Parts: sequence; C-alpha cells; structure tokens
Amino acid sequence: MAETKIEWADFTFNPWIGCTKVSPACANCYAERDFDHRYGKAKWGPNGTRVLTNDANWRKPLAWNKAAAESSTRPRVFCASLADVFEDWQGPILDHQTYAQCLIDSEPSRFVPIIPGVQELGVEERAAGWRPVVMDDVRNRLFKLIDATPNLDWLLLTKRPENIRSMWPAVNIQSQQQADDYNELGELFRRNVWLGTSVEDQKWANRRIPQLLKCRDLSPVLFLSCEPVVGPIDLTHVLLKESEAPELGIPDVSINCLRGWYGAVSYERAKIDWVITGGESGPGARPANPDWYRSLRDQCQSALIPFHFKQWGEWVGLNDTEAQLSLFAKSDHHAFDQETIVYRIGKKSAGRRLDGRFYDGFPQRSVV
Repeated sequence: MAETKIEWADFTFNPWIGCTKVSPACANCYAERDFDHRYGKAKWGPNGTRVLTNDANWRKPLAWNKAAAESSTRPRVFCASLADVFEDWQGPILDHQTYAQCLIDSEPSRFVPIIPGVQELGVEERAAGWRPVVMDDVRNRLFKLIDATPNLDWLLLTKRPENIRSMWPAVNIQSQQQADDYNELGELFRRNVWLGTSVEDQKWANRRIPQLLKCRDLSPVLFLSCEPVVGPIDLTHVLLKESEAPELGIPDVSINCLRGWYGAVSYERAKIDWVITGGESGPGARPANPDWYRSLRDQCQSALIPFHFKQWGEWVGLNDTEAQLSLFAKSDHHAFDQETIVYRIGKKSAGRRLDGRFYDGFPQRSVV
C-alpha cells in the first residue's frame, strides 16, 4: 500500500510546492535542489512562487481514504514534504501550468486560472466577486480534504509551529466521530492530524517545542523530527524562559517535554508523543555524532516515548553498519574526537541500524 520511500509514512501528499529556508536544517534542502534548481517547478525563497499540484494529485487522498475504509487500515500521510503548510506566504500562487489563480467566495475550493487574453481578472470580474487566490484559501482547501478523509492520519510537519494556531481552521464536520469530537473536544480538534515540528539542535528545540506544545488541544499526537541533527539535543531540559537573574543563582525555566515535567510538577498534556531522528543525505550532507542519536534514543526509552531512527544518512561510524570495510578505506571521514570518527559511505550503504538494531517506534495513543 505504501507509495513513499519515507520510512515513517505510507503516502506522501504535496498540495503545493515551494518554501523559504528558516534555519540551519534547511541548508541542503532536497526539495529546493530538485524542484527549483533541477526541474524548475517552483521558485524557493521569500521572493519566489508557490505552485499548486494538479487536481489529479488532490484526488489521491480520497482514493486512499476509500481503500483504508475497505481494508480497515489506517495509513499515515506525510503532507507537504516539498513545502510547509504553516508558512506565512503572501506572494504569488500559481497552478501547475504556472497560471495565477482566482476564485469567488461562494465557491472557495474552486480555483480558476487567470489566462492572459482568455480569462482575466479585470474590473468586471472583480465587481462580480472574483479575487486572487491567497494562501489561506489553499490551506482551507487542504483542511477540507483532511476532514473528508477520516480514515487517514495526516502528518503535518512544520518549522513554523508558532503559526499553527492562527492558521488552523475549524473542522468541517462530515462524520459522527467528528461531531462527537466537536462536542467533547471543541471545534478545532482533529483526530486524524498529527502535528510535528523539526528540531536540529538545542537552540531550535528551545524555540520550537514550546510552540508545538501549545497545540495540544488541536491534535492527538505531537511529534518531533530531529532530522537532520546538527548538534546534541536534550529533550529533558527544553528552555521555556531564561533566568532573569543568573548572578543570584536563579535558574532558567525549562520543561522535560518527554514526561511533561515542569519543575516538580507533571503535566500529561505538555509532552511529546513521538521522536524521529536521522542523518542528512545528498550533496553537502553534514556529519552527525552518533552519540547525538544514542542520546535521543536513551531519553525516549527512559520516558517510554516511541523512538524512530530513520537513517544514518551519508555518514556513519565504522562499527555502526554492516557495510563492507572496503567502502571506508576510500571514503571521506570526519573526527569529532579521537574515538568518534564517521565516514561518508552513502545513505544506502550506511543503512538505518543503530547499535545493531532497527528502531521503528510509532505512537499508539495520546492523551487529549
């Protein structure tokens, strides 16, 4: 049933293509490399474009949802691997044929191309209520699709968790389960959406995780993608507020986001449900210290949080793979210290075993 090479998803769905880099994890963005530089599908960056995928692509989740209902399965859909659903985009929105789009508010999900000399957005059209499509229109169309596919679990991963709540529309109720959730949990809760944020080092963990935790009432599963890791991450001490008087011995305020501990008090709702990690692949891939992965694994195991090791990426330690020794002899290497050396042997050869085993943890449930 799987239609993606991403180990933690069954399907990938891209409603549009294009994004803007916001942190070090974005430096070697494969989506920009392939869909901007190589294929020219969209222009990345704040002065670029966002390009809608075609209608046939938008219909695919409906087919997946039907098949899931018939087979009593629950596929995971990674949404927007080539974009960020919660990007505050104010620029041009084009269709897959590079035409700008317009709509009339009486039919908000019907986008019409603006074709010079054929179908334009002139004075008469504007007077009749037609206007340019903006990203909120596209996002609302996406959430209507999500609400229409309750047999799929949609994984929305963002580097902009601070935008989630302001861009999160009320549920378009289409089932009894959604109606029950509406009455019990509110108009914003979506049972079939998992919300995640990317954290590549401690700095970005401190910035993004508290923002994600504020979305506990929107989704049953909150998760982290620590990929690519570019530095150590301690999820047991995520900074909420720096000390106002460190010279007086007053400590920073932090939270253990795996247990929901805030000081000596435990808040079940203030915790992460799942952690994914992995190394970088492709041109320019940066080496990661194997101990960064082990630390995340050990933190998760101690807190009984599902841990998923996706891949080593391009770089791996000599004793961390079953690859042939001949590969190491002719490869680049990077030493973190005298005892910690990683070698660039390629993603496929490096594999995805950590200390000799696979880690394929997935969340089973979450406290709402």
